[in-house]
Amino acid sequence: MARRSKNKSKSHLAVYIIIGAAVIGAMVIGKFVLDKRSQHFVGLSELTVSDMQDGATTLSGNEYRLTGKITQKEKWTPDQGQLINVSVDQGEKGQSKGNIPVFVPAGVDQINLEKGQSYTFKVEINRAGLPVALEIKAK
Repeated sequence: MARRSKNKSKSHLAVYIIIGAAVIGAMVIGKFVLDKRSQHFVGLSELTVSDMQDGATTLSGNEYRLTGKITQKEKWTPDQGQLINVSVDQGEKGQSKGNIPVFVPAGVDQINLEKGQSYTFKVEINRAGLPVALEIKAK
């Protein structure tokens, strides 16, 4: 009677372990890439309500990231742009909640800005202390 070799089952086990490790590695890398992609304008610091209240004109010329939900669309002209209010919730950082007005120049709003939707803005503070949108990403 012939005996079965145990080496064959050990080689199958090694293949399954390698495939399992590759799948887990691909999932970890995929999560890292997706998390990185969902964070828009990562290199910029977050603009807070308290910064705006303390003196926005001192921030002029600087670029920030602003994430929030559009609560109002105040004024719109096709050649100049529109003024919107963005509600920011920075409660997890111990910051206050509030609204920040953002001017969206014509040509920047290439996505449809809708009231009640969340967006991430790359803004630059102008000389008057008003954040001006440079880029907008839907959240």
